[in-house]
Amino acid sequence: MFIFLYGPDDYRRIQKKKEIIAEFKKKHSAFGLGIFDLEADGGIDNFLAFAGSQSIFETAKLAVLENAFVPEAEKLAKMLKPLAAEKGTTILLAEREKPVKAFSFLLEKPSLAQKFENLEGPEWGAFIRSEAQKIDLRLEGSAVQFLGTVYQGNSWALVTELQKLSALKASRGRGGEAAHAATVEKGDLDVLDLEAAPNYWALINGLKSYDARTRLFALEKLFAANDPPPKIFNILAAQAGEKIPRMAEYDLAVKSGKMDYEEVLLDLAIS
Repeated sequence: MFIFLYGPDDYRRIQKKKEIIAEFKKKHSAFGLGIFDLEADGGIDNFLAFAGSQSIFETAKLAVLENAFVPEAEKLAKMLKPLAAEKGTTILLAEREKPVKAFSFLLEKPSLAQKFENLEGPEWGAFIRSEAQKIDLRLEGSAVQFLGTVYQGNSWALVTELQKLSALKASRGRGGEAAHAATVEKGDLDVLDLEAAPNYWALINGLKSYDARTRLFALEKLFAANDPPPKIFNILAAQAGEKIPRMAEYDLAVKSGKMDYEEVLLDLAIS
């Protein structure tokens, strides 16, 4: 049997992988578990030797394959497919990307495939609360919303931040407070010096505002986020409409060495 875990949410995907391995260890001996990096020298040969061997101590096997989508994927896939029928053998793969063509069978029955997309909306909020509860934190709604905005699309960084909060709350605990879940409010997050990522397209639109202060604020935020000035200019040029001739003049000034993109954007913001 094949179990295939994939998708961009690294934290949840890897946690599921760990859960499967831990569950196997509870029921079976270490002789039946093998972890193989197929990019390492001898990785494929070691895996095939493990899959073809029979231990007198353990009949069930769990082979965990890492970096399975190697350049010789087609050859490896042909070796793997027959193992699906092996009784007592489970092959676990966890990859960020969906399967290359040679491994498309991982998405088909009888394989068990689970996709881990980045969570959004209510599901993202529920995940934040759930992870906080695991480490005895209770988050107020404002704190959930703020953390969700800061770490949208990065569950690993979110969990790391929650662990920092838990340690911070524990260090400030007094008396019997440690027996109860620590409550975290939005104000408690200020000590971590977090800042919600600005809405990118709102800032781009801000550069087109009639108010010079709004344009300068938007430009400052984009520069602070290290957004490449040529990229910002090209987006504005593509949306210039009747101002295309003016943007063409700026483009010529840059290419002739008279200005750079930072100067052009500043000139657009203040003029």
